[in-house]
Amino acid sequence: MKKSRHTWPVRTAALTSIFCLLPLVTGCDPIFDIDGAFFPAWMLCMVLGIALAFACHPLFVRIGIQDYLGPPVLIYPSLALLITLAIWLIFFGT
Repeated sequence: MKKSRHTWPVRTAALTSIFCLLPLVTGCDPIFDIDGAFFPAWMLCMVLGIALAFACHPLFVRIGIQDYLGPPVLIYPSLALLITLAIWLIFFGT
């Protein structure tokens, strides 16, 4: 004989509680105003991180360490991520 499992009430309760708590989580992301449009802070940090990683390339070439770095496809995205997270921690970290 087959045992019946009634998991739908548990799933329904879990989904309901998650949807009820979502409005509380939306206030966690710092948002700022640029010319009347609201941008999340992570977006500004990401744009600055990518721009500064691009700005590091001529610096690496001028210093002469470009030849000693690993594959650029790994180095520059990692550098952009490092700069992005550093900017986030400096300006928005608690």
